[in-house]
Amino acid sequence: MSNQDEDEVEDELDALEAEVNGTVPALPDAPVAQPQFTPEEKAQMAKDRAARRARERAAEQASQPMLA
Repeated sequence: MSNQDEDEVEDELDALEAEVNGTVPALPDAPVAQPQFTPEEKAQMAKDRAARRARERAAEQASQPMLA
């Protein structure tokens, strides 16, 4: 076992011991507030999505061979 392997095992054991003892630092809470958009922003996002979907569909149709 190399020194690096030994260090990794010791670090893992320390982490497990801290978890068992309850000394693991708590993770921060995730934000719960949702972003608020104006009606104009929502309309622009919808237009952008529609344009992106139209480009994707056009590219998909162009890549498919035409069957007779």
